[in-house]
Amino acid sequence: MVLKLKIIRSVDGADLPLPSYASRYHMGLNLAAGVSATLRLAPGERVYVPTGFAFGIPPGYVGQILSNTDLARMAGIIVLDAPGIIHPADRKPLFILLQNTSSHPYLLSRGTTIAQLVIMPAIQVAWDEYKTELSASSGAPATPMALDAGYTPETNVQPAHSRRVVRSIRNRYKKDPDE
Repeated sequence: MVLKLKIIRSVDGADLPLPSYASRYHMGLNLAAGVSATLRLAPGERVYVPTGFAFGIPPGYVGQILSNTDLARMAGIIVLDAPGIIHPADRKPLFILLQNTSSHPYLLSRGTTIAQLVIMPAIQVAWDEYKTELSASSGAPATPMALDAGYTPETNVQPAHSRRVVRSIRNRYKKDPDE
């Protein structure tokens, strides 16, 4: 499946190539640094780096910004808030928050691949809230996992296998083993 996206080149991206896939088997579009001059990242330093582009993500989709594996592995440069999210309403030029996690300075040059952009379908949810007086302290589960395990507030019935799971979890987190 191919999705056509609108892309706007900013001043920072004047001579940069459009984001592209490394091969037909890759799902992440390579994003390049749109820095105007070589940037020195000291160990532990964080910096916003321009990509030179703004993206028109359509409703029903989301863009995720992920670290470039090679840059992270070889130089310790990561996308700090990965996965960063590009919402359909975002139309400003994209800046990526990078951090140098290594113990050595890193020189970031214009055009260096700094991150990947993955476009994915996104589903918005509508809540189906259960109103109940039950709580975890009353011995009856009141979590979505318990609801998935078959417990229903309407019947106040919990399957035996679900009771064993809840008991097992509760026992795992007891402070005093003699309780």
